[in-house]
Amino acid sequence: MNNLKYYEDGLAYDFSMFTPAEKVAPSKKGKIIDIPEEQKKRALRRKKAASGLSGKISVILATVFIIGMLGGNIFLRSQITETEQKITKMEKQISLAESKLASVNFKMEQKLSYNNLEEAATALGMRKLSKSQIVYIRTNQDNKAVLGEGELSAENN
Repeated sequence: MNNLKYYEDGLAYDFSMFTPAEKVAPSKKGKIIDIPEEQKKRALRRKKAASGLSGKISVILATVFIIGMLGGNIFLRSQITETEQKITKMEKQISLAESKLASVNFKMEQKLSYNNLEEAATALGMRKLSKSQIVYIRTNQDNKAVLGEGELSAENN
């Protein structure tokens, strides 16, 4: 069977992709293009300048970043220190207010003590209640509570 007939004829299927590949002999020169020495030197100088510049820029950026981080750290530490000082000041004010409150409570308890009340009452001419001052009232009616308008509010049978 002649396969070339199928490769060359216009059949429904394309068998050309299954044909053996032709070997291409590599050329001795290849695709190498010689660049004149001046252009090589210029390109090398540009490359060195670009690498030196990028190195300098990266060093400058790293330095700016580190300085920024240190500055931020110092700023935050100063904020923390100021806040701690405010807290300490407030705590001192709270302890001072608590001590004043304790002092005022102590003075009030002294003034309202039972002995002080008795002394003040005797100084005003008051005396203790005696049994002769108590008056008992007896009624024959059930226990009733009468409002000011004369209505009965509660009865106890």
